[in-house]
Amino acid sequence: MFFVGVFGVQDKDKYIGAYNNIICPSCGSLARYEIFKTYRYFHIFFIPTFRWNIRYIAKTSCCGRLYELDPVVGREFENNPYAEIREENLRPLGNYSPFKYCINCRTNIPAEYNFCPYCGGKL
Repeated sequence: MFFVGVFGVQDKDKYIGAYNNIICPSCGSLARYEIFKTYRYFHIFFIPTFRWNIRYIAKTSCCGRLYELDPVVGREFENNPYAEIREENLRPLGNYSPFKYCINCRTNIPAEYNFCPYCGGKL
C-alpha cells in the first residue's frame, strides 16, 4: 500500500468583530477597535489538527495603530461581542510608525513633518 501524506503548517488571520466608541490611546480621537485572531496551525490533508501561538490583535480605525489584546479578554470577546475591552488590556505593538497623525484634519502625515501640510497644525 502506498500512502502520500499532505501536511503542513500555515498562519491564519481571522476577523472577530469590532468594539465601538473608544477613545484612541495613541491619537485621542473617537474610533473603534477591529479585533483579529491570529494563529499558526498544523494540517493534515487540509484539515486543521491543532493550533498554537494564538494572539488577539486590536487595530484602531482612526490611525491604524496595532495593539495586542490580553488573551483572556480576547477569548471572552470572541464568545461575547459585548465584552468590555479596557485600555489596560492592550499592549502596543511596535514603537515606530512611518506616519504621524494630524488630529485637526484626521490624516496620516509622513514622519519627517513637524507641521501638517494640509491644515498647518502642529503634529
